[in-house]
Amino acid sequence: MSDQGDDDEVGYGKPPKKYRFKKGVSGNPAGRPPKVPQDNDLKSILERVGNEVVEINGRPVTLLELNLMTMQRKAAKGDVPASRHLAKLRADAGVGKLDTLSGVLVVPGKMPLEQWSAAAAIQQSKYRVKNDDEGLE
Repeated sequence: MSDQGDDDEVGYGKPPKKYRFKKGVSGNPAGRPPKVPQDNDLKSILERVGNEVVEINGRPVTLLELNLMTMQRKAAKGDVPASRHLAKLRADAGVGKLDTLSGVLVVPGKMPLEQWSAAAAIQQSKYRVKNDDEGLE
């Protein structure tokens, strides 16, 4: 066979010359179609669901507000994880920051107020910041 005859040969893996790919010409001149944005990502779903309004006790409330109110009630009843989560949300939002330090004094039993105050002062003294400029303890 001659080299010239190879180009005209038709068969498996050798389409007719007329239908072969042309050099420098795209097989898809229009290009890939643009991606259609889907509203199925988690952020848009949470926004859509959280902004849905329901009526509670005759007043319109978003589901996000309802969720926060439920978490607040759980925290008030002593649910520690709910309380921590709510505290983190408040801190992230910058709401309810305390200017002073706070703590808990565990009292093992009943005692008079004067004795309790003395015990509290002793226990809290190591956490108090002394300000010598203003003479405050």
